[in-house]
Amino acid sequence: MSHERTADMTSACPDTTTRSARRYVSPRTRPLTSEEAQIRALAYAIKDPGCDQDLVDAAAREMAQLIQGERGHLIPVPSHTRSTLANRRLAFAIAFCTGGKFTVSDILDRKEPTESACERHRNRLPPLEPDGHGIYLHRPDKITLTGTEKIYFVDNVITSGNTLQACRRAMMGLGTGLVYADAHHDIPNRIAQEA
Repeated sequence: MSHERTADMTSACPDTTTRSARRYVSPRTRPLTSEEAQIRALAYAIKDPGCDQDLVDAAAREMAQLIQGERGHLIPVPSHTRSTLANRRLAFAIAFCTGGKFTVSDILDRKEPTESACERHRNRLPPLEPDGHGIYLHRPDKITLTGTEKIYFVDNVITSGNTLQACRRAMMGLGTGLVYADAHHDIPNRIAQEA
């Protein structure tokens, strides 16, 4: 896959509301700085349900700063396998960092497992469209909305933005993303700039 095709796939996301703590750069696009490699490593680590809690807490502290002073709900995004365990751990850690101003509402599910974004990228397939994610509201009884709180969908990384769009559709247009790493914007090549 050429660099141009990769840039097209990752920068076409219409999402402009998602809040992200860090930028994510794929090593397939160019050599990474050591900081970018660390961000990538942490973004991958926190999607593993068995990730060390200290790493989850480090990401959560940065993400909590993005929603400081707000109140609302943190909704874990279901993984391609349908599990919310890793994102639920991350959401609880973020909620703790906000001093309890956010509650974790594990209310979304997928109709069935899907191919992961990484698998699709490796197979040179485009990202799943929002409807292809099969995300739906499976526990409406577990959330009460008053209209004054914020709704954030918690995930480790945003690539195409389609997963978050699927979550938003499941919530009737409400909510936005809160992610550790943003891979859907073009990132300047600092290595090339330093050369």
